[in-house]
Amino acid sequence: MNKLSGFFIVVLLAAPAATTAPAQTASPDSATMQALLSEVRQLRRTVEKNMSLGPRMQVILQRAQYQEQKVLRAQQQLDDVRKQVSDQTARQNAANDRLAKIEQDISNESDAARRAQLEDIRAGLKMVVGNGPDQQLRARESELSNSLDTEQAALNELNEKLDALERQIEAPSAQ
Repeated sequence: MNKLSGFFIVVLLAAPAATTAPAQTASPDSATMQALLSEVRQLRRTVEKNMSLGPRMQVILQRAQYQEQKVLRAQQQLDDVRKQVSDQTARQNAANDRLAKIEQDISNESDAARRAQLEDIRAGLKMVVGNGPDQQLRARESELSNSLDTEQAALNELNEKLDALERQIEAPSAQ
């Protein structure tokens, strides 16, 4: 064998080894590309998920704001009725105090005309004392209290939905 044919044989034998060497070095590049492709796909899924959650979150947020206004109105109405009940109760307590004083004055009064006048006042005060706070007002207070509880429960439910959506948005970033 001459030198030239030996060289060709060496080149031919080395050629398959040269073609496999880039494949082996390409393998880490291929793994890197697969990892990047997987990362891009995950990122796309996360973006799509967040894009779909955004409008849902906005709708629930608007509903929660509207519900909060309903809760505030119900609370204001309930506060107004409770103030009326309180005012009536205060008037009744004042009438009770005045009645006790009138009865004491009647027992101490010796003038018959003055005594008759005090007894008339006592009769009027007994009607006021006997009534107490208006039962319709008490019923309205109870109705408004129940309504407020219902509206507050609806608001709490919407807030829980917002919290759940927020957790769904934050979940991928935590990973």
